[in-house]
Amino acid sequence: GKIVCQKGALLCASHTVDITMEFTKSFGSGFFGGEGFVLQGLSGTGDVMVKAGGALIRRDLREGEVLRISSGCLVGFQAGVEYDIPMVPGFKNVVFGGEGLFMTTLTGPGTVWLQGQPPQRMISEIARRVPSGGGIGLAVPLPGMGGGGDGGGEGDGGDSSPGSTAG
Repeated sequence: GKIVCQKGALLCASHTVDITMEFTKSFGSGFFGGEGFVLQGLSGTGDVMVKAGGALIRRDLREGEVLRISSGCLVGFQAGVEYDIPMVPGFKNVVFGGEGLFMTTLTGPGTVWLQGQPPQRMISEIARRVPSGGGIGLAVPLPGMGGGGDGGGEGDGGDSSPGSTAG
């Protein structure tokens, strides 16, 4: 069979798996939606490893069943699933919805894999919690300033291992 996944989700695959580029139906929605314009198609037989952040959720969609998700949550889906990124209607949804102007819509039948913590969201959450300005900075060891290095002993810069002749 064939699996379509987000660009960058593929970690590795057997040599018997063909990797192709897939595109969204609408250039505008893919381009302005940020995520999902270029996808990766994986077909053939063999093993495939893809990355997902947080919980991996498998959802089997029935014929005609529609699932709307945040674009960053998509890991991949079977070839039979219809994929689109329509614009979210309504001013209130755009301003207060928190998801932006676009949502990914998946229509069954087929299997969909979602991630609970997309990498972009995780990075955003970490960055939000890092203190800005003032406080203690990051400790960065500098060569020749002590605190490690290449094991120089009592300041002679030589090898202090048994049997060495520093002189």
